[in-house]
Amino acid sequence: MKSSTDSSIRRIGFRAYSKQSVIRAEDCPVQIKAFPTHLGNLLVTDEFVPLQLQQALSELTRQPIWKYGWRSNNRRDRYCYWHAHVAGGDSQTRTNCESELAGLPAFSAIYALFKILQQGPLKGHEPVRVYMNSHTFGVEGYVHQDNADTENYFSTVYYAHPVWHQNWSGDTVFYNRDESDILTSVFPRPGRAVTFHGAIPHCARAPSRDCNELRVSIVIKTQRQALAASDIKNTDTTQAEAGEAKA
Repeated sequence: MKSSTDSSIRRIGFRAYSKQSVIRAEDCPVQIKAFPTHLGNLLVTDEFVPLQLQQALSELTRQPIWKYGWRSNNRRDRYCYWHAHVAGGDSQTRTNCESELAGLPAFSAIYALFKILQQGPLKGHEPVRVYMNSHTFGVEGYVHQDNADTENYFSTVYYAHPVWHQNWSGDTVFYNRDESDILTSVFPRPGRAVTFHGAIPHCARAPSRDCNELRVSIVIKTQRQALAASDIKNTDTTQAEAGEAKA
């Protein structure tokens, strides 16, 4: 059975991005800048997505996929923003969702994006959650953490809007541990990705009054495969030992 998203995209003539079109990261002039934080480096990656894929990702965000009413923190945030679920579970999910993502023709461009990121800042990572957010003027973002795990939970934000003016605001702002000061602010340049520990406090600033575009981010939550496998092994060992003790 096809999803409503698949049907909507087909109705308006969107052609899914071919996975065979993925270009290797080494074929693109990748530029990665590192910014120190209390949880390791924050990585800003530019010039790594082929133009054809950039266009497919931007076109995807123009489709009728959005639902309004999402909050980073349901108990605290007063205002909402636009959101579209792609793959995986909620913020606590730690199950690899790559096979789910790979099996979604409507979101094949996002899967292609992930495979390129895996050759750069996400080398050795597996996805656990994928979604999209969008903001317009007056749609606020709030300071939050994506996850409390300071060891093996990472967020990558890819800016999918086709254009962005320097006076449109919309930066992603990162804060120190107690949220008392700004560590750095990342301009939402089209085609840029920023990768960071999900426990770093951050927020998306609302676009300015002058902005007539959607501020669109594709968010990929990941964990390092080796550490995830180690955690599972340790959990299994602990459970086995507990079973032996009861016996």
